[in-house]
Amino acid sequence: MSNTHKGCCCHGSGDTNHEDQHSCGGCHGGHHQTEIQVSDEEIEFLKELAQTPYLPLARFVLKSSKSSHLESVALAPVYLHDIDDSMETVKSMAAVLEALESKGLITLDYEEPLENGNYEDYSGSSLYAYFKETVAQAQGNDDFLFDIPNLEFGSIALTYLGQAAVESLDEQEDLLN
Repeated sequence: MSNTHKGCCCHGSGDTNHEDQHSCGGCHGGHHQTEIQVSDEEIEFLKELAQTPYLPLARFVLKSSKSSHLESVALAPVYLHDIDDSMETVKSMAAVLEALESKGLITLDYEEPLENGNYEDYSGSSLYAYFKETVAQAQGNDDFLFDIPNLEFGSIALTYLGQAAVESLDEQEDLLN
């Protein structure tokens, strides 16, 4: 797929468009210019996040009844669009979130869940039910250390750079229309 839309993270930068990528030029306050490549999926999520200050986030964690120090993250980050999202859909979204975080456009924070966050979809999701069922099947096995399923909540937010990218993308769209 070829994209005709190009965007940048700062106003007024000249950017190039690469196959399946959008080019976001960095701030021009110094002697260098940074360029950030963003995919269509990443742009779609940035625009979704721009509509609200924070979005709910979760991770599926395995804990142990044998030791309170044992913990393993089984699936993260988990962002659901629908309570019945498949494993494939969640993993695809996780890749988008991790890419955006590595580019400095969003934060994924598990330290402070949203005070009024709607996490019911996460605890009631078919994917979390499958996770709990899988852990329950292993609970009687003495060789299996992780026998407690746990759901940890967090939040997703735009960074300053992410907000600048969204604003620039909006300006680019306005110019094309």
